[in-house]
Amino acid sequence: MIRINLLPARVSKKKQAGTQQLVLLAVVVIGGLVGNYLWAASRGSDLATREAQLREKLEVLDRLKAGRTGPVKMLDQLAQLTPKRLWLTKLEQKGDALAFTGVAASIDEVSELMTALKGSTYFKDVELKKTSAKTDKAFRLVEFALSANVVYPGAPVIAAPTPGKK
Repeated sequence: MIRINLLPARVSKKKQAGTQQLVLLAVVVIGGLVGNYLWAASRGSDLATREAQLREKLEVLDRLKAGRTGPVKMLDQLAQLTPKRLWLTKLEQKGDALAFTGVAASIDEVSELMTALKGSTYFKDVELKKTSAKTDKAFRLVEFALSANVVYPGAPVIAAPTPGKK
């Protein structure tokens, strides 16, 4: 009877299967690492974009906050500076320009208001536009119009975002 030893063939097949499994494991690990790197890179760029958007939103909030507290403090100081016998009938703001109209008991009160506004940190370029005498129920009054520019001290100077830049 002829005997054939098939053992070396089995060992070589097992070696070949083991080698294939190691190669497959290496491909899976390398693929996983490459996939993980690509995912992390995309998340990193997404994070950078979101941080830039957040920074822009915070700058807008800072500008809004400065715009909210500045006028309140300016009006409070205006109320403190206004002489007792002077009444403001209209206050209009367009940009940084303010226009005051009002009535006073005499021209001295108007002069006192102008002097106080010039000494204030909130107002600059105070200018008298017109005055006119008026009689109201036996009282002599002075109608006036002033103009000034408003300045909000301590407000953060934040450059507006440039269009097209992200």
